[in-house]
Amino acid sequence: MMKLLRKIGIVLFSIIALLALGLGYLTLVEYNPKPLTNLSVENNQTTLVQKNETYKGVTFNLGYASLGKDEDFVMDGGEKGRTDNKDVMLSYLEGIQGILTQAEADFYLLQEVDLKARRSYKVNQVQSNSELLGSLYNYTFAHNFKAQFVPFPVSFTDYIGYVESGLQTLSKFKIEEANRHQFPGEFAWPLRIANLKRAMVVQEYDVFNSDKKFILVNLHMSAYDGDGTLREQEMNYLKAFLEVQKALGNYVVVGGDFNQTFPEAVGIYPPKQDIWVAYDMEDDFLPNGFSFKLDLNHPSCRLLNQPFNPEDEKTQYYIIDGFIVSDNVLVSNVTNLDHGFLYSDHNPIQIEFQLI
Repeated sequence: MMKLLRKIGIVLFSIIALLALGLGYLTLVEYNPKPLTNLSVENNQTTLVQKNETYKGVTFNLGYASLGKDEDFVMDGGEKGRTDNKDVMLSYLEGIQGILTQAEADFYLLQEVDLKARRSYKVNQVQSNSELLGSLYNYTFAHNFKAQFVPFPVSFTDYIGYVESGLQTLSKFKIEEANRHQFPGEFAWPLRIANLKRAMVVQEYDVFNSDKKFILVNLHMSAYDGDGTLREQEMNYLKAFLEVQKALGNYVVVGGDFNQTFPEAVGIYPPKQDIWVAYDMEDDFLPNGFSFKLDLNHPSCRLLNQPFNPEDEKTQYYIIDGFIVSDNVLVSNVTNLDHGFLYSDHNPIQIEFQLI
């Protein structure tokens, strides 16, 4: 009996020691971005942005080309951690890229684009998007999620593992400067080791015959934030940033996945369950001189508690993707490019605007 207990003790000690070593290693190599990081611009263009020209922008959370119509996700109440195989992921990516080319936008603000990750079968989606759109576009990329090993969510075989993912912004115009802004706040250790480090990417453009700048912001804000602490810090940071830009008189367009219900959209898609409920954004969040630009006629996101079924009355929708613009930006149209959630759990949102 004593020998058996001793063997059990040795096994338990070995398991605990291995877990401690693994946790120590992951802590040592944890991604710790600086508050502000300058980004390189790949294939920068020479054409300047101009006033009184109509431009088209698209914001689209790609869901790392793995959250299309047949998928669910365990963090949203589903069962899966990734697509069944690489071919499925590639089919979603092909569909997403068809939407991008069809849009013929001047600016693309893309979220959840995998640079290299087990969950997307190590396909470089950043490079693929750039090659698809071609030499007329430059791009920047900034990590929003970088971890050596993410153990959750499902099983010994269905887990996220290694992941590098983030924000890709593509444009036809000359970028003077691009920076990654780390949002304040973080999860407590050890959860933060394998979690997202939320950020926004700010691109600065000179405007032809103007002393003002065009400021383009691509962001993806916190989702799984139990008590709202991270969300509050991120929103305060964004608000302060907008106030600075307003004081400078710059032209500002912010687009992305806010993971919150916009004030104008509250009540359109009421919660049907409590698996994941998008916070309602505060009515007085925007500083003076800014407004939301949304398409309220279609949902921008669906819950991943099950494969997409538009006939199921329990299917949960949200309006959490859209734009913020300054009052010197004239918006002529905002359209949800509704693709029926075939290729992602988000719909792309398109905006047409002029700097005035």
